[in-house]
Amino acid sequence: MVQKPGLSSTRREFLVATGVAALATSGLPLFHFRRDAAAAPTTVKLGSWEDLYRERWTWDRVVKGSHGWANCRSACAWDLFVKDGVVVREEQSAPYTASEPGVPDFNPRGCQKGACYTDVMYGPSRLTVPLKRVGERGSGRWEPIGWEQAVSEIADRMLRIAEQHGTDTLYQDLGPNFDQGATTVGRFKFQMKAGGMFADMWAEIGDLNIGGTLTLGFAHAGGSSDEWFLSDYQVVWMMNPSVTQISDAHFLFEGRYNGAELVVIDPQYTATAVHADQWLPLRTGSDAALGLAVARHIWESGHLDVDAVREQTDFPLLVRLDTGRFLRGRNRMADAEERGQADLLYLWNPERGAPEPAPGSPGADSGKLIVEGFTPPIEGHFRVTLIDGRSVGVATVGSLVKEQLDPWTFAEASRLTGLAPGIVKRFARGFAEAERPMILSSWGSNRFLHSDLMNRTKLLCLAMKGAIGKKGAGYQATGLIDMAGFGSSLQLNRSGWLGRLEVMAGMASPSELFEIVVDLAKERKSRAGVLRELVEKGEERICATSVSQLDYHHQGIRQRLAQEVEGLYPRPLDDYVREAEAKGWQPRLPRGGPPRIYITGGSNLLRRSNQTQAMLDNFWPALELVVGIDQRMNFTLMHADYILPAAGWYEKPGIKYTMSYIPYLHYCDAAVAPLGDSKDEWEIFWLLTQKIEELARSRGTPVFDGCGKGPVDWKQLHQQYSCQGEYGPKDAEKVTQSIIDTSPSAAGMQISNLKRTGVEKFKNTGLDISPTHLYNPDWQGEGVLSPFAHMTKYKWRWPTLTGRQQFYLDHPWFLEAGESLPTHKESPKAGGDYPFQLISCHSRWSIHSTWRDTPLLLRLQRGEPIIYLNTDEAKTLGIEDGGWSELYNDLGRMRMRVKVSSMVRPGVAYYFHGWDPTQFPDHKSYKWLIPGIMKPLHWAGGEGHIRFGINHLEPGSFVQDTRVGLRPWREPDARA
Repeated sequence: MVQKPGLSSTRREFLVATGVAALATSGLPLFHFRRDAAAAPTTVKLGSWEDLYRERWTWDRVVKGSHGWANCRSACAWDLFVKDGVVVREEQSAPYTASEPGVPDFNPRGCQKGACYTDVMYGPSRLTVPLKRVGERGSGRWEPIGWEQAVSEIADRMLRIAEQHGTDTLYQDLGPNFDQGATTVGRFKFQMKAGGMFADMWAEIGDLNIGGTLTLGFAHAGGSSDEWFLSDYQVVWMMNPSVTQISDAHFLFEGRYNGAELVVIDPQYTATAVHADQWLPLRTGSDAALGLAVARHIWESGHLDVDAVREQTDFPLLVRLDTGRFLRGRNRMADAEERGQADLLYLWNPERGAPEPAPGSPGADSGKLIVEGFTPPIEGHFRVTLIDGRSVGVATVGSLVKEQLDPWTFAEASRLTGLAPGIVKRFARGFAEAERPMILSSWGSNRFLHSDLMNRTKLLCLAMKGAIGKKGAGYQATGLIDMAGFGSSLQLNRSGWLGRLEVMAGMASPSELFEIVVDLAKERKSRAGVLRELVEKGEERICATSVSQLDYHHQGIRQRLAQEVEGLYPRPLDDYVREAEAKGWQPRLPRGGPPRIYITGGSNLLRRSNQTQAMLDNFWPALELVVGIDQRMNFTLMHADYILPAAGWYEKPGIKYTMSYIPYLHYCDAAVAPLGDSKDEWEIFWLLTQKIEELARSRGTPVFDGCGKGPVDWKQLHQQYSCQGEYGPKDAEKVTQSIIDTSPSAAGMQISNLKRTGVEKFKNTGLDISPTHLYNPDWQGEGVLSPFAHMTKYKWRWPTLTGRQQFYLDHPWFLEAGESLPTHKESPKAGGDYPFQLISCHSRWSIHSTWRDTPLLLRLQRGEPIIYLNTDEAKTLGIEDGGWSELYNDLGRMRMRVKVSSMVRPGVAYYFHGWDPTQFPDHKSYKWLIPGIMKPLHWAGGEGHIRFGINHLEPGSFVQDTRVGLRPWREPDARA
């Protein structure tokens, strides 16, 4: 049977026979779908309208849940009301307590999206049966099939492709939608045990804070959102909490009631700016210029925290003036050879008039930042004699920073930002004089080519105030609480301690374990530092790469990307890429060509990919198998070969991923059975590995070499996935309990209790292993969660090359590019020289494309994709509010309706992202116009913390530099 889009049918035929409601423009909600006719509701006799109302407000039971797979940073506790096997509504609950006296509590949490997830769950896009493509990809022609057929055919094709091309051609995007329970473990564990690629998307989607990585040694930083309340100078910089952190934004406004000053820095008059004491509508992309002027004022006005800067930053370290490199030496300890003779960095000892090894630097006797016997200066130029007898000049990093800041007067910042000098001065003075300045700068701050420079500059301002690691101050850029059991569950081949010992044995040899013991005893390294190094070593065994690397090599966009950065850096982009891959700084996977198998489950890749037309023309045809596993139809699934319906968020157990904004574990209970024939991901991959193993054994499939990092035996795939049969297909809850049991942060928690309470406060911050970096051993579930006491209170080194907050990067690439220190660079004109900068923002009414077709929320906006234009500019262009416009640049053209608004700065075309291409004319979204410009320096490696790593440092794809033109598009053209 073939179901074409738009064909009418009865409800039961529509749901059971096809399950592809998203393809029918007249699809009906699924509120009364029943898997079993025996479960039909009892008929209730209604005598009056009052009876009807009372019946509406009755239910069978209330289940504790949340929206586990949503790519939302706000975990929220919800009550789910179930009647006759259907979740009829959801309601916020209020289980949270205040972290400490005088600080507001977290109650209640939730937003309008969570309050209508049932509309998604039972909506017209919902998938309920497996489907097989019978037409061309994207044609919308599907055949409903059973699970046995689907799993058998997929397993057979996967095996044949792996035998021909290798397992490293198996590509599964890691997100951005996922949870930290069994269903995501199922996805990731399958990928790991099958020898497929772990392709990280953090930088490709623009969420990776590379400026944080370069400065602090990690990308994700920040404590609990109630810490915002304690700041006296709240700076919301490239963030819009009233829209993207609805559950947390009240802490900002309560902080204002408590006497704090709220500053919003954003070119647009956002929903958060409405509440601000100061709104700074700076020119788009000029943020670093503003930050440099603030930093200069901090130093000039005497508000520099010299002691904090001397101890915690690289300001006192010495740099050679002839090469621009740190002054380095060799450790001459007796055991230097065993320890690899790590490089030492140096401070200046004014008592001796000579350099001294810097504590905390690589190879130093101590892993702590404590300098004994002298006070190293943060300013100064000196002469040193090298081993070969040459005399060279050196200067402190602090001197170089001060020199770098000298040109950044208020007038210069005003010229570049478009803000009046008095506005710049008022902001700088407020920041400098504040006792507890705090900058909120979340994932959306990372989407310019030079976002790393902008964020390095923000961090510089905070470091100069001694604010980083200070309670009620510092950098709020989205931290996470560690769930160690999640990561370890991916690696286990068997359950219990035996399985964990196998994992540990693979992370360190006996001699390395001995070294670790010695390092801990001599305080060369902290426990957190050792764990971090072990995890980094463990990552080397994973077939890790980045989505941007795959796109660069296989999407057919290399020439376009090279053109976009031509002249911005000393060499062509491809030169940097070749050097990085030749030196092993960046992985090059697959080894033998393009990806051949793509499994999508936590993403809508074709919606979010820049230059989508190139993805469809070049990347997609090379894929021999595309499998979509999702709860709802989307543009990517329309181009799949098989679709497997996944259980909805209220239909499977899980753990909402653990943001530090809200330091509670949120358990997602299964309120009802999966709809139709859908299954949770743990069961789907359990069935798939079982069939693959069966076929591999029957064929005598040889052992694969994975990606060259160890043998991969598909004849043992299911045994490894199920931990030698310990876990069955229906054991998602059991697996989730195992994750909890092996996570120190969740010590003692039991699902049986979580089903009753919904949430439980974490006991500690966990193991501080990537991507979680809270580093606060003092926090034991009580008080406001403030990060970095490990470094600021206990004086252990930061995870950077220097062991300090690092503002000087002496990597040769950064030196030759003029980016060794924070600076301002203009936003390039990606896509061509056109008058409008195309700027995106997360939407209030959806999380990416989820909820984008939900009628209830579409009614709260224009109901279709729109581009916001400044009132005067729309008038000049002759485009009326609600009228059509054509957007165009060197890559092509597409069409959107216009909303005229004075909130938008002139020269900006502003939009809220997440719209599916199917919602645009010709199925062409704004992504057709976005080059996804790449920064060559992000391919760098080989120097301390400047190294490739998942959630750490990798090439990205930046969207906010895109330029477009606009012109009216008349209604007759729209009808055509």
